[in-house]
Amino acid sequence: MRHLAHLVLTCALTLPVAAGSAMADKLFGAIAFSPSTGKVGGGWNFAAKKDAKTEAINQCGVDDCDAVVTFPNCGAVAVGDGYGMGFSADKSVARSEEVALAKCDGFTSNCLVTLSFCNQAK
Repeated sequence: MRHLAHLVLTCALTLPVAAGSAMADKLFGAIAFSPSTGKVGGGWNFAAKKDAKTEAINQCGVDDCDAVVTFPNCGAVAVGDGYGMGFSADKSVARSEEVALAKCDGFTSNCLVTLSFCNQAK
């Protein structure tokens, strides 16, 4: 069920999801999260961490959005009941999702990956 929900959310968000081997050197991504709404936003393929964070917060679109993770490779965030969440960064999107789900499951139930992606070489 989690995989189906993740696939639907990924397609709906039309964000780039890359295989773990397609990392980009010296590019940064970030994921922002709103604890009051559970909304997320992402910014990827930026030369500066600051720019990735700013884009993620803008994409999140809620006043209390804050960048929860910034990374050079892949990242993920999982959100569950009561907007409990977990996030992770790793060298592969699969590992990022796995760890984000595990962290979220430690706080709440019904966790789903709501956003995951890797920076991609240009």
